[in-house]
Amino acid sequence: MKPIFGTDVTRNKRNENMNGTEFITRTVSKHTAAQYDAKQEDLEQTVEKSKLPLWLRIVKYLMGGYAGIVLIATLKALSNVSLEQALKNAPGLIGSGVVCGVLWGVLHVISKYKAARVLKADNADGQIEEINRDVAEIYRELDVPGDALSVDVLVFRYKEKGDKIVPHTVGLQTTAYMNFEVKMFASDEAIHMADLESVYTFAKSNLKAITTVNKRISVPSWNKDCDPRKGEFKPYKMTVSNTGDVFFKPYHILEIERNGQTFGLYFPCYELAAVEALTGLRAE
Repeated sequence: MKPIFGTDVTRNKRNENMNGTEFITRTVSKHTAAQYDAKQEDLEQTVEKSKLPLWLRIVKYLMGGYAGIVLIATLKALSNVSLEQALKNAPGLIGSGVVCGVLWGVLHVISKYKAARVLKADNADGQIEEINRDVAEIYRELDVPGDALSVDVLVFRYKEKGDKIVPHTVGLQTTAYMNFEVKMFASDEAIHMADLESVYTFAKSNLKAITTVNKRISVPSWNKDCDPRKGEFKPYKMTVSNTGDVFFKPYHILEIERNGQTFGLYFPCYELAAVEALTGLRAE
């Protein structure tokens, strides 16, 4: 099976070409794409400028981590001794933890102040509004209907080992998967999936099955309005790690055949109802 939005790094670890381009039926104009990319880059520069210098962010992280460790150790000690005795037993440890905690608090306040000042000076809200208008223009240009569903699909790099697809992490990645939002909608003969560059079209006659993979995986961020542990997502029993990774089980694969080859569109469990409604298929 060839994963759509998957990147095969079996033989070329620098490969950046995602699978699935053969399904593209419409592409946004170069002018519209360039306009959007330029504004997106401007916003990214504004956000980066609003942060503390990297070395200070590292110092803040280390101080906060150390203060947290000392706090946990102190609380455990207080279950056996008094606070006065704990201070006598480890004055240097507790004192350094307090100092680091105070410095972390100071840096946190400074970072919040700087972010608010820079974002206001550079009119970040205005930049976001312009980007949202450009996104709407892209969808109009691609003929994406207003009632199209926002659906997360899974994007990942992988290696082939025999008949198996093995997701591949790079560098300091905590997970191989990324949750990528697309717009999905159906016509009489096909279902369509749009990102901010192209529309992918899958003939309904080529949709074969939705398979279920009972494996716990994670994505590094969350792009829905509701917390993954609450509201409509609560039944999926998702968890969030200290680093912000969102864990869930299972995930699904929409199998599509084209010219004798099987492709797979990977998506999280919380999008199953949307995909079933659009395709008319039911997960195995």
